[in-house]
Amino acid sequence: MQASCSKGPHSQMAEGAEVWTHQVLLALAAEMSRFEVATLWLQGVTVVATLGTIWVLFAQVRGLTAQLAAMREASAAEGALAVVQFLQGADIRASREVVRRTLSQKHHGEWDEAEKRHAAAVCANYDVAASLLRANIARLEFVVANWGPSIEHCHQVLSPYISHVRGQNGGSPDYWGNFEWLAVQVSKGRRGS
Repeated sequence: MQASCSKGPHSQMAEGAEVWTHQVLLALAAEMSRFEVATLWLQGVTVVATLGTIWVLFAQVRGLTAQLAAMREASAAEGALAVVQFLQGADIRASREVVRRTLSQKHHGEWDEAEKRHAAAVCANYDVAASLLRANIARLEFVVANWGPSIEHCHQVLSPYISHVRGQNGGSPDYWGNFEWLAVQVSKGRRGS
């Protein structure tokens, strides 16, 4: 008797609601055919399966995003390696040495044919490297940090020669234009550091 007296009105209402809900469910189940019950169970299973599929798809998207990021990093590393191999070939290093040590001490009008070949090789090499950078094959910051002083010095030495070649019959003002662009980028990058 004490137990029933200690129940408050809210507790009795909740208990009544539970009984009523249970009675309604029993009444519905009694009125539903086996087919309707099976259909409800099947719909419940379908909902659970759909939610599971969505979870799996979400996990796959996350995994693919991580793979894509790793592929981008690998591609950038391959691009950097290609630029390094291109800029560090023995012949081109020898040509840069000629430009920086020998040609920097002479007027471009005094250069012999072998020296002009070295000058053209350096211009062409830095021009192609710049086109690779412009195509986002490698990062500009990487090249500026490692070859910036060489690019700046070679461009300073070779600028009169570049102008001379552009001015020749059939020359183009865009000839070795990527090398010009690269020199400007190096100058900006070195001032910003």
